[in-house]
Amino acid sequence: MPRDGLQARAAAAGIRVRWTDAQGKPCRLSDRTLEGLLHALPPIDAHEEPCLVLPIGGELPGGGARHAVDETGRRMALKNGRAPSTPGYYSWRHGARTLTLAVAPPRCFGPADLASTSPRLWGLASQVYSLRRSGDGGLGDSRAVGELGTRVGAAGGDALALSPLHAAAPVTGLHSPYAPSHRAWLDWLQIDPATVFGESALHDAIRHAGAAEAWTRAERARLIDWPAQYALRHRVWWQLFERHGEREPALAGLRRFVRQGGAALRAYAGFAAYQRWQLERDGTPDGRSGRDPRGLDAAVRAFARAHPPRIAFECFLQWLAATCWAHAHAQARQAGQRLGLVWDIAAGFQPGGGEAWQSRDLLMQGAQLGAPPDAFNAQGQAWGLAAYAPQGLRASGYRPLIDLLRAAMSRGGGVRIDHILGWSRAWLIPAGLDANEGGYVRYPLRELLGLLALESWRHRCVVIGEDLGTVPAGLRATLARHGVLGLDVLLFTRDARGRFIDPAQWRRGAVAMSTTHDLPPLAGWRDGVDLDVLARAQQWPAGAQRRAHAARRREAAALDRAAARRGLSPARAAIAMTLRAASPLALIPLEDLLERREQVNVPGTVAEHPNWRRRLRWQGVRLREALDWLSRERSPA
Repeated sequence: MPRDGLQARAAAAGIRVRWTDAQGKPCRLSDRTLEGLLHALPPIDAHEEPCLVLPIGGELPGGGARHAVDETGRRMALKNGRAPSTPGYYSWRHGARTLTLAVAPPRCFGPADLASTSPRLWGLASQVYSLRRSGDGGLGDSRAVGELGTRVGAAGGDALALSPLHAAAPVTGLHSPYAPSHRAWLDWLQIDPATVFGESALHDAIRHAGAAEAWTRAERARLIDWPAQYALRHRVWWQLFERHGEREPALAGLRRFVRQGGAALRAYAGFAAYQRWQLERDGTPDGRSGRDPRGLDAAVRAFARAHPPRIAFECFLQWLAATCWAHAHAQARQAGQRLGLVWDIAAGFQPGGGEAWQSRDLLMQGAQLGAPPDAFNAQGQAWGLAAYAPQGLRASGYRPLIDLLRAAMSRGGGVRIDHILGWSRAWLIPAGLDANEGGYVRYPLRELLGLLALESWRHRCVVIGEDLGTVPAGLRATLARHGVLGLDVLLFTRDARGRFIDPAQWRRGAVAMSTTHDLPPLAGWRDGVDLDVLARAQQWPAGAQRRAHAARRREAAALDRAAARRGLSPARAAIAMTLRAASPLALIPLEDLLERREQVNVPGTVAEHPNWRRRLRWQGVRLREALDWLSRERSPA
């Protein structure tokens, strides 16, 4: 096809033929990338949109009915061809079709809606799996989160932000919380069943599973062995299910949970159970998801008919996880937190996982999510994650997104949306191409933000959007208008000359953080531990590591000078700067508060660094004193 025709097809499909990179250099996609992205788009009729997302009083397309029906069945007149004045979901006839009208409020629920005075909220950010406690069997869990949340609330804090807790595929090797199987369901590894069944029942299950020695050995380990934890907890939880799962009258909540979960829960449970059985039998999951989905469907249905207890067990696991996390959130709120738990929503999901299987007709086919080249990754990033196609979201009435938001927002007082830049444009890499050969595909940002605001108010849930990286012009302003809080990270919050910005000048529409999980903790940043890891992993040339350390020392000195100008002593000065930000909410990673040096995750590494595996000792007097200090520093002057 002539290049002009190829470019026209790509532009019509929402592919950005031309774009600007992180250095401000104009770029143009190659024919190979354009053809790959066009091939990845699913064959969906772009005109079949069952859901219209409009603002309050937004103009309706002509030719429709003069009334709409709300969710209670009440018939409402539509004045002057405009959407209703009350946010919500409505049924509306347009020609021969019945559409859903999603009428969105102008912005999301925010911190200012929690109090009449200007909010100065604060809290911690924690990697759940890392939280050591006695008897945890080697993995942080909901009980540790409940205990930490109680301490934060008792000190006057308002939030505890968690690492992602989406349902994981069976773990056989390296594991990342940002590569889930299904984002609307829960990870059952990081829970404490004693919350529901009591300590004695859990200990009995461990003993009957023959797991007492392994449980104790894992608890002593310095790093998490994810495959071993998956196998261990699956055995123990199965014992709990067999001994308590269907016999105790107190478990009426389980039966209610299964009824409410309906077909979606049964479908996910069938797939998850089948995937686990495949691994037990063959050591590998069924690989037909992409090339023979109908064959996989038939295999899952046949398996579900033949193995009802396994399906019931997966439903039991989801109920158990939901119950444990509801208890942890209630603990945080009862301790005085105004938000409680803040849930993290990953940007994508595994192409062979449950979400991809259930929504396969709506996905980009044979393309993975990633990021373009920037100052931190010169070759770009390929994440190996599946993504919805913009046409797929529209054709589904945005159902996968609505279900995901409702699931996450019902579990806490806030959500953090990872890589929210992808709601405007996503960097997608066609199969067979390198990360730097990907391209941007445009997404329906206005509609997605409208649904986000609608669900945010329904659940009274604060929304944080991770807006770091190569940010499109105007996106941060658009997110701010819609009440989505951005992220201001101390180490990145500098002016054009590289000087640290006065905290009073930080964005009032953003959350203040000292670091993130993709950066070293402040103590490690100061010592350059990330530079040493990257030098080994990327095989830096001679002298590069020394020069990087020299530059880091200059950066640390600049941070010290910025703190000194504000009368802050060197001890915890960087955290104090973060707490003094104009932001309505400040979140301090637990690793920073405890002055740890080790990095949680080093982007661009696989086996070179123990990503998502470190355990953290956090309990004790030191934490109490540190939390009290946080509260004093964050309090209004």
